Amino acid sequence: MNIDLTPIFQAIIMLAAGLITYKLVPWIKSKTTQQQQQNIQAAYRIFIMAAEQIYGANHGPEKLQYVVDGLRARGYDVDVPTIEALVMELFNYDPFGAIGETEDGKREAE
Repeated sequence: MNIDLTPIFQAIIMLAAGLITYKLVPWIKSKTTQQQQQNIQAAYRIFIMAAEQIYGANHGPEKLQYVVDGLRARGYDVDVPTIEALVMELFNYDPFGAIGETEDGKREAE
């Protein structure tokens, strides 16, 4: 008679991962001050903008590697999803809010 304990172990692992995320992320944030968090964000933004200036369009992997290498060289723990989120924020930001393009390509307020 074989008893398969795999689902039980999977549930335990999922529970542990959830608890670690629930406790670890706030703990890490509590260990850095607001000024430190702003400095980290500024470093990410500087490297993202520098990569854009150096490589231009259509060089995503090269730009990402430049940002990762630059941040690691300065002692930052690199979080690729944070880099991707900042890229979206920096290059897809619409300062006017609900502005769209018409069919002929002109921009107008919606």
